Amino acid sequence: MKRVLREYKHALLGLYFVIYVAWFLLDENLITGNYTVIYHWLDDLIPFCEVFVLPYVLWYPFFAGVGVFLLLKDKYEFCRYMWAMIIGLSFCLAFYLVVPNGQELRPEVFPRDNLFSRMVANLYAADTNTNVFPSMHVFGTIAPAVAVIRYKGFGKRIWLKLSAVILALLICLSTLFIKQHSILDLIGGAVLYVPVYFLIYFKGGRGSLWIWPAEPLRKPEGSKARKRRADFI
Repeated sequence: MKRVLREYKHALLGLYFVIYVAWFLLDENLITGNYTVIYHWLDDLIPFCEVFVLPYVLWYPFFAGVGVFLLLKDKYEFCRYMWAMIIGLSFCLAFYLVVPNGQELRPEVFPRDNLFSRMVANLYAADTNTNVFPSMHVFGTIAPAVAVIRYKGFGKRIWLKLSAVILALLICLSTLFIKQHSILDLIGGAVLYVPVYFLIYFKGGRGSLWIWPAEPLRKPEGSKARKRRADFI
């Protein structure tokens, strides 16, 4: 048991989502009115299309599935992925408190009555129209897609990485087509990921900065041998 706990201690990062859910519910209850309306005229050109609720809800198994997969297959990429999510989502939740915002794009009456529109109605009831900029849905979609692309275990199976990219694109677009987000929210979520990616994968990706609590990276034995020879000379 101790060996298992030591080997998978990086799974402790997953406890962040307990904090995330509590923080999200706090924001939802505190920010109910008197918020900045996020809107762009391009939003009016995007039609409501209820079928996009399917890729929208696929976000939940997508980011969770990638997390579990990396947890078991690559602890270092798992830690980097989780730290990217922790930094990005926490920034969004804090930003909502400082700059309360929301959108008023939801249709008052659905153009069609079908299973998908009823799914959207349930989604509207569960998730308010506040706390939208930058979009956590978009940020939290790009992060697992990048993690899949970075995972080296797929080898030449490019179709797996391509599938992740296509799914991520559909999920991001779905936020617009079911009128859950403005196009500005989408752009905000995507732009936010850029500095987070640079911080995690460029500044800390080659060292131990963003792999805690996994065990430190070990230098190849060949490097150690070369160092010993150099010291001897």
